Amino acid sequence: MSGETTIAVKNKMVIIMVGLPARGKTFLCNKLRSYLNWLGHPTGHFNVGFYRRAQKGEGAQDASFFDQTNEAGMEARQRALHAALDDMLEWLAADKGQVAILDATNTTRARRQQLRDRLHNRCQYLFIESICTDSETLERNYRNKLLYSPDYTGVSEEDAIVDFKERVRKYEMVYEPIDDRTFHYIKLIDMVTGRGYLDINRISGYIPGKLVFFLMQVCKAGLGHTRKIWLTRHGESEYNRSDLLGGDSDISEAGQRYAEALPAVLMSRLPPGTVAPLQVWTSTLKRTIQTARHLPFPKLRWKALDEINAGSCDGMTYEQVREKMPAEYEARQADKLGYRYPAGESYLDVIQRLEPAIIEVERQKDSVCIVAHQAILRVIMGYFMHTPPEEIPRLSIPLHTLLELTPMPGGGR
Repeated sequence: MSGETTIAVKNKMVIIMVGLPARGKTFLCNKLRSYLNWLGHPTGHFNVGFYRRAQKGEGAQDASFFDQTNEAGMEARQRALHAALDDMLEWLAADKGQVAILDATNTTRARRQQLRDRLHNRCQYLFIESICTDSETLERNYRNKLLYSPDYTGVSEEDAIVDFKERVRKYEMVYEPIDDRTFHYIKLIDMVTGRGYLDINRISGYIPGKLVFFLMQVCKAGLGHTRKIWLTRHGESEYNRSDLLGGDSDISEAGQRYAEALPAVLMSRLPPGTVAPLQVWTSTLKRTIQTARHLPFPKLRWKALDEINAGSCDGMTYEQVREKMPAEYEARQADKLGYRYPAGESYLDVIQRLEPAIIEVERQKDSVCIVAHQAILRVIMGYFMHTPPEEIPRLSIPLHTLLELTPMPGGGR
């Protein structure tokens, strides 16, 4: 084990996952990492299985490897755990690291106590345990996991499912759910089905509180529920034609043609022969409302989806800003993420403003089409595509383009 670095207790946090295989842990890890990074809390994901596979060399790791009586397997799994912990603590010790997620089964009291002892007085930590007892959900999770697991590359689906279920049984033989009330934990019981509940113990503070609320919403739709998320800018506006910032102008003739064409394009992306539940969200500005007016679906207007507030620069071109406000122009060029327009907003402000909309998208079981603005869609796309915040202001969101996102079982898009 390598030398360890003392970490500032109040500034760093470790989230420790707990649960049997295929209970949605990696799904939750990806969601939490995306959410926290998007909010500006640099978050790393440390999957112990990755370290296990990296250390195995050419040797097979079938279900017998995970038997608690397999001494060589237990030793290899411990090495993988320590390697992950060393990297995690080193990452947290750096200035950029704030939150780390340790992704592993951690199914025994002894393992969890080992982690607690390693982290105590070094950083804040909490456990998130995912429990699922629904057989239909588990069967779907098993098959989804096998699609992406490197452990079963080149193995037939039939052989893989038999071996994986045997692996789960090995873990079930020693599984001890969290029952120690001295631990800080969030327990999700059948939440990945969309019908469960939470058990919350000794949770307090800003980030832990955010995690509780987020987990309550992100599990609402259920793990692996099939739906789509479409994003499109409004049709070209009169302000777009003149390269003007902000405003509340009507759409141009080209924008009207896009609005007329949009229903057919969107309908072509729906499953054939079905009427899929679909909601359309717009901002409160005329150009998005006009663009969505021909879409034959229920519509909801969100003030939160209004374009970034350009403040004193509203109604100006960027060339006029450069000529009349050179210091502002240069400041924006230097830091598009943090730059705030005079009497207006920054991209960081927009991220905070959009958090309720993101939460609402995550909890939807229905597909959603969001008709909004360039800066707004950059921020939304950045969340779903796990884009580093500093890159969000430069994402390409062209006019007259429908972008389609498909939620994946592992929590990606």
